Amino acid sequence: MIEFYPNSIYYPREAVEEKLARGELQKTEEHLMGWTERHRGEIWDCARDDADEPTDEILLDNLRALLLCKGSLQPAAEMGDMIKEITKEIWYQNEKKPEAPDEVAQEWLSKYLVKWREARMFEAFILIEKKADQLLALLKG
Repeated sequence: MIEFYPNSIYYPREAVEEKLARGELQKTEEHLMGWTERHRGEIWDCARDDADEPTDEILLDNLRALLLCKGSLQPAAEMGDMIKEITKEIWYQNEKKPEAPDEVAQEWLSKYLVKWREARMFEAFILIEKKADQLLALLKG
């Protein structure tokens, strides 16, 4: 099984599972389901390279591998979320002392972009595990 864990931050699995239980990953789940539907053909093509009749685990592994290659479930939505985070940081920094928004944004990107993307990918991988039956139904449908 292909696994993913953030290298740049400590993000305990339990924290992600708590977010899932509270419904905070609903948007990510919707993006994952849509992404899986859009990439179903690619996932099957890759899985058939592994086996003529791919098992459920092969299908899910190829879903994970393709997601790692693509790097994002929904680039536009993730960019919007990132802009919201940067906007919060600009506001916070300007509460302390006036800062140029471009400089704050650049600093946020250099400090947090990799961590932020890794956290998003980790959440997606946990959702793949937790929603495997639904994902397989989409892949086989």
